[in-house]
Amino acid sequence: MGSDKKTIWILNQYASHLETRHWELSRSFAEQGYNVAVITSSFHHGKREYVYDEKVKFVERLPGVTYVYIHSEPPYYNNGGKRIFNMIDFCGKFRRALNRIAEQVGIPNFIIASSAPPFVWEAGFSAAKKFKAKFVVEFRDIWPLSLVDVQGVSPKHPLVKFFGVIEKRAYKRADAIVSTMPYAWKHVMEVADVPREKIFWMANGINVEGTRKCLESNAALPSDLDQYLNSHWCGVYVGSIAKCECIEFLLRGISKVNDPEIYFAIVGEGGEKESLQKLADELGLDRVRFFDAVDRTLIPKILQKAKLAIGAVHDIPIYRFGLSMNKLNDYLASGVPTILASNVDNVVKDAGHFAVPTGDEERFAEAVLKIKGLSAPEREELSVKAKEIIHQDYDYPEIGKKYLKMMEQL
Repeated sequence: MGSDKKTIWILNQYASHLETRHWELSRSFAEQGYNVAVITSSFHHGKREYVYDEKVKFVERLPGVTYVYIHSEPPYYNNGGKRIFNMIDFCGKFRRALNRIAEQVGIPNFIIASSAPPFVWEAGFSAAKKFKAKFVVEFRDIWPLSLVDVQGVSPKHPLVKFFGVIEKRAYKRADAIVSTMPYAWKHVMEVADVPREKIFWMANGINVEGTRKCLESNAALPSDLDQYLNSHWCGVYVGSIAKCECIEFLLRGISKVNDPEIYFAIVGEGGEKESLQKLADELGLDRVRFFDAVDRTLIPKILQKAKLAIGAVHDIPIYRFGLSMNKLNDYLASGVPTILASNVDNVVKDAGHFAVPTGDEERFAEAVLKIKGLSAPEREELSVKAKEIIHQDYDYPEIGKKYLKMMEQL
């Protein structure tokens, strides 16, 4: 490890499964000459199991990028009390391991503490103070506002009040505040008296070069999905099959599409899949088929064969601060015409694609038919515009450069 290199610590409890954002950012930082440590829990939030048994485990994932796994306890299997205790334990064990981490990966010049959960802001600030590092508060989800607007928790709930205190204190302590939502600065300034120039947007992005390599690889789609896409003029949804994804609306919108040549593939897994398949049957959607989730690296190949991509979000107040959806990056980076049902400004609208009001099934169906009628030059024009926007604001190597420039100016 060269002593002339600066060191960045990224504190994200849920990066144990090589979560895309900080995997990509750490790689970008390292490629530009920085040492990077991604500090996370060894309890895999998605699989609900431990990936390592050691109390602290160091793994060099890339040249210049070390993942530090902390054995936070207890294990949990839902969003109840044990998960809260695990959050607290993670931060406590991180604090106790500070010297060991610094000896192994280097004393930090910058610490990025990324929530949710917001407890990491407290732990990150303690480490920044100890090592005299610049402290960056990052949030990918707005807690406690998400608990209120999305989960329906009362604003008066003690946990909401408690997280609100932590949130306000973090914003005031931070040298910089970063959000993945483009208009989140409005929320920050509602919560805490901080200057606007202290707040930055660094999008949830996509690695465009990685997408290209996926398309050039020999990896094959599942044969049933591949045959379906090849045999039909097909729209696709790729992602989680959950209530928050508004797939019920998408199915009802599809039921309004009166064109027997148009088919749809719903690709993914989730708790709503069985009930949505029943709904599709009830609606008589014999041109809609559900497929199992695929490895993320295959998504570009699905979109390459698709004729359009679809998505929707609920009309929830928190979305006024902007959307941060990985699937939209995938859709637009592919260049495929995209429909998004949303009542807020979004990247699909910015790219000149098809933004329709949430809940308006007729407008959704009209957009599908309009895309079906596009000429080849019109499709190409949409593709070029979408790829330009993705490269400018959503390509992780570019985001990494902007992030470093911001930190170096602190």
